[in-house]
Amino acid sequence: MNAKEAKTQNAANSKNLVNVEINDTMSVRIYSKSRAKGEVKFKKKRDSITFKNAEAANTHINAMVDAGAKIRKVEVINADGTFQALKPTKVRITPTKEEKAQLKATRQAEREAKAAAKAEAKAKAKAEREVVKAEKAKAKAEAAKATAKTPKAKATKNVAEDALA
Repeated sequence: MNAKEAKTQNAANSKNLVNVEINDTMSVRIYSKSRAKGEVKFKKKRDSITFKNAEAANTHINAMVDAGAKIRKVEVINADGTFQALKPTKVRITPTKEEKAQLKATRQAEREAKAAAKAEAKAKAKAEREVVKAEKAKAKAEAAKATAKTPKAKATKNVAEDALA
């Protein structure tokens, strides 16, 4: 996922955020970040508005999102001061530590599998070479045996050497 897709997904997650019952005694506090056209930095804002119902609150929030605001959180504050905080789910572009660790583990497993296959092929080739070497040695031994069976010409005795001794 690239940054543009993440941005649009975050904006979509910020829409229709209010999913609790609202009446006109409750106040809705919207924490947002927005910037004017041409500005680089976002300004953090907190708006407290009273809405008649949840649809009106969602319509207002959706209009803010369409205008380019980033919603940090929305608090629905009751008359007695208790509140519910609603946050949009954020989409991450960079992987989490767990995702990185999982990716690393899969790559390591692939490497080990590749190394095992390579070692197996190497062992197989070595076994084949040993078989060929054994066959050559056997053939050589048989050839030597065949030559050993043929009688050699007897050497003549050197009579003069015996006489001198």
